[in-house]
Amino acid sequence: MSHKIDHPIPPSMVAQIGSLYHRIYRECDKIFREHNFPLQMDQIPIVLSLYYSGGSSQKTIGTNVGRDKASINRTISVLLKQGFVNVIQDNIDKRKTYVELTASGEKLAKQADAILVKFDFTLSSELTAEERKDFDKTILKLIGVVTPL
Repeated sequence: MSHKIDHPIPPSMVAQIGSLYHRIYRECDKIFREHNFPLQMDQIPIVLSLYYSGGSSQKTIGTNVGRDKASINRTISVLLKQGFVNVIQDNIDKRKTYVELTASGEKLAKQADAILVKFDFTLSSELTAEERKDFDKTILKLIGVVTPL
């Protein structure tokens, strides 16, 4: 019996969670491409953060999606060039900016949200109600361990 065949990834939580994360992102990218969506999955959390917040600072976006400042800045630049966001400079502190979706960005966010809701339903359908409840409890517990308040 080969250990590699029994476990295609190392049997650690970090490897398993990482593998699931990357597989979900690849599958979502594939689904978005099938819908001729102009963005990649790594840009979607920023668009949805703006959609649900109604707009916010780049620092707040980074906190909401758990990404560093440089990554947020690159994505905001791409979204700005494509006309999906407006970046408004603070009148008092010119270093601060406020980001909001344009009308086309909001339309895109609604489409992305609908696609992800459908994908989430597909994932959730593989779990019983009790398994889903346990999953939610466990994942929130692990998030708390990794990023304590």
